[in-house]
Amino acid sequence: MINNKDDKTEYLSLNCQNSTLELPFSDRYNAGHLKLKRTYVRKYNLISLVLIFFALSFLGWFWEVLLSFIVEGTIVNRGMLFGPWLPIYGFGGILSLYIPKRILKNPVNTFIVIAVSSSVIEYATSWFFEYTKGTRWWDYSQYALNINGRVCLIGTVLFGLGGCLCVYYLAPLLDELIKKIPHKIVLLICIFLILLFCFDLIYSKFNPNIGAGISDYSKSVVISVSANSCPDYILEI
Repeated sequence: MINNKDDKTEYLSLNCQNSTLELPFSDRYNAGHLKLKRTYVRKYNLISLVLIFFALSFLGWFWEVLLSFIVEGTIVNRGMLFGPWLPIYGFGGILSLYIPKRILKNPVNTFIVIAVSSSVIEYATSWFFEYTKGTRWWDYSQYALNINGRVCLIGTVLFGLGGCLCVYYLAPLLDELIKKIPHKIVLLICIFLILLFCFDLIYSKFNPNIGAGISDYSKSVVISVSANSCPDYILEI
């Protein structure tokens, strides 16, 4: 840092390829965040998007399996599919990468947009599964500030925080790692994952992943309603 005797403005010296660039110290904030800006403001190619989708889907699945193990002490394969992925996390993460730049400049606005949009997606997905399959794969009825058991406040906050982590750090990091892998190899990985995922979708359409800790919420709801409507009888499971 240098001081100009004729000018009280403080300067920040930056070395740029064997030359020194002097910036007013008042611009230190912008200079210090140039690298971060270049990191998350980017265009993702198709291969990166595909692999980021699967990476986020796996991380979402791992998070829910881990949470179930911590809370209930059991390991269950969460989700309707049989593979180690929860597509709702992948789709939500990919959509968050298309948030306009003017919103991304403010992390608070980014958090709000991701939290709200994620809750809409989660509510719509829950309704669709219950309408088409007659089954719920999650139920937040026991959580505070929930809407029909499909979404809840704590889930909305976690999705918002996770989405911000994805947009600003995780997705750019994955993109950089993917670009370091030879194109032919990364292309083969994409094709393999897509084929495996499509097979899982087709198989699960006719044989969805259900059972204790996975989709037994609808059963408890039915029993609860029946008990209230028939108070003179004792229902046993």
